[in-house]
Amino acid sequence: MSNTPKPHIHDQEEDHNHIEWCPPLDRRAALRLFSMAGLAAIAGCTTASTAASSSTDSDSTTLTATTTTLTVSASSIATSVADTLKATVSPTAATGTVTFYDGTTTLGTGTLTSGVASLSPSFTTTGTHVLTATYAGNSTYATSTSAAVDVTVSTTAAACSETLEGEEGPYFVDDSATGYFRTNILSNLDGTQTQTGVPLTLTIYVYDSKNNCAAMQSVQVDIWQCNASGVYSAESVESTTSESWLRGYQLTDANGMVQFTTIIPGWYSGRTNHIHLRLRSTYDETDNSGTNTDQIFFDQTLINTLSTSVSPYSTEGTNPTTNASDRVYTTEEDGTGLLTLSGSTSAGYTATYKVYLPILS
Repeated sequence: MSNTPKPHIHDQEEDHNHIEWCPPLDRRAALRLFSMAGLAAIAGCTTASTAASSSTDSDSTTLTATTTTLTVSASSIATSVADTLKATVSPTAATGTVTFYDGTTTLGTGTLTSGVASLSPSFTTTGTHVLTATYAGNSTYATSTSAAVDVTVSTTAAACSETLEGEEGPYFVDDSATGYFRTNILSNLDGTQTQTGVPLTLTIYVYDSKNNCAAMQSVQVDIWQCNASGVYSAESVESTTSESWLRGYQLTDANGMVQFTTIIPGWYSGRTNHIHLRLRSTYDETDNSGTNTDQIFFDQTLINTLSTSVSPYSTEGTNPTTNASDRVYTTEEDGTGLLTLSGSTSAGYTATYKVYLPILS
């Protein structure tokens, strides 16, 4: 009998490299059921490099960059008078919240809706307030902070002059009926016949010129305009009596504000591109009986671009009536109804217009 000691089963198991060992499976059969990576995981053969690669992949997600723009309804206000701050975050698909700051002091937070958040604070201290807005970001979009905007606060409001009147024109229809009370005026009241063109978000503020330029609440602001082809709805002369697009009204809030979603209008013979306003205020003066009318206009360079290179406006060609030759723009309003636009013909525009009542005829 040999005296050579038999190895222990325990020793044999320790000498075997378990990393390189896989169960004695019929590999062809197994591969029909599992991928190679799946078999390796089942058998405990996953390598450290594979795990590291998986970890790296999960950490490599990048956030979409954003930009935040801050605008204010007034750059000079009186103490205790609300000023509407509006933060616009791009891309507009970003969701979440925006925090507004006065220096390092938090003024409050607004929730994004279609890329816009707002807040209406008032200030108790005079002087220059340096305001910013910061988008908090989320799992998809990165944070961003706006450039600073200065607001001067004084004990008395800045002086303001009455807005000059623009004629009502031939296409006003009393739209106080149910359904016309709306922000988006692009379609008929039943949602049909949505008008196409360059998008315009128009914000209008109404102030009382005889009361320290204070914001006026509950003023009914009607707007109506032609479409990109120069046609008005609800008019027999236009064969559109059954249509109601591009007409509507809002009531001003505590900040004197209303907002409309519309398009930049086209033109028709004898007039430059314009939008009509009618304001039904609490004034009851002999010259206006509480009703004021106005018209707002667009930069001539933009009008020229639309008529030559942007569909559907370019279908109508160039308007022979410019702002300078339009009777309302030049003679009635002295060019004061011109909008300042932000945006582009591809992405659309935003604009803010301020009306100081009573309108001066």
